[in-house]
Amino acid sequence: MSLSQSHPSRIVLPTDFERPARRAFYYGLALAQALGTRVEILHVIKTATDASGPPPDTPYLRSLRTSALLELGRLTRIAKEAGIQAEPRLDFGVPDDRILHHMAQPQAKCLVLGTEGRTGWDRLRLGSTALKVIRQATCPVLAVHGGLAGDVVRHAARVRFDRILLATDFSRCAQEALGAVALLVRLTDAKVRVLHVTTTREGKRRGRRNLDQVIRRLRGQGMDADGAWQSGDPVEMILEEAGRWEADLVATGTQGRRGLSRLMLGSVAEGILRRAGCPVLVVKTAAPLLRAIGRGGRRRESR
Repeated sequence: MSLSQSHPSRIVLPTDFERPARRAFYYGLALAQALGTRVEILHVIKTATDASGPPPDTPYLRSLRTSALLELGRLTRIAKEAGIQAEPRLDFGVPDDRILHHMAQPQAKCLVLGTEGRTGWDRLRLGSTALKVIRQATCPVLAVHGGLAGDVVRHAARVRFDRILLATDFSRCAQEALGAVALLVRLTDAKVRVLHVTTTREGKRRGRRNLDQVIRRLRGQGMDADGAWQSGDPVEMILEEAGRWEADLVATGTQGRRGLSRLMLGSVAEGILRRAGCPVLVVKTAAPLLRAIGRGGRRRESR
């Protein structure tokens, strides 16, 4: 599926050329193929210089610039060989600031970036740049861990979005996540499991009613959907269900307030991001995705 030239939508793929970013790159290509959009491959060379002015002209920075351009060129060729329109971008400044700037000029439909995702105690850490970007992003963000040893995605065709686990509390931001997931399911023929976790008996009764309504809605649109509810700690239950169901992707909504509160990332969303064994789609608003692709996106032929 391709978009007309009247919809110059794009996915932004920030990269530092390290392993998590390399893995995220192929997820970004697979997502671009599903959505029928172009990609912008962005590398930021960290400097203290304001982006409005030229970067310092030093032999060290010239060397970094040359290396970065070569690597960006290689990634661009890989994207084009996969049939995806791609544009390399090299910038200078504070990485999270410049990523957010590029995301908004014009607004990207989605951001795909790598996180540290290491094993052991380090696995609980989330890269500072990734966390700042996710907290302030105004479009959905697909966060991809670096993966375990031997688990290296080397081609977009190896990326799977066959099973999507949507964690919901039926709030407004959860409804935004539902909209983004519904779009992906239509375009990829994925199965979706909607999970609600509650800690009270009353919440259990109300949650089951809401869950049934969501499942009927998705099935009414021809999607392969089922539901599950659990009682306990939300982060633990979501991670357990993702592992048990072998989810390819976990999706969740998060807060999107203004002012100081916009720096917040919901505790459940952040807990999932830090520990999930699969990519996590964090959604404050699905509008960038839905505006760019339209609600009548064509589904892939059944596998």
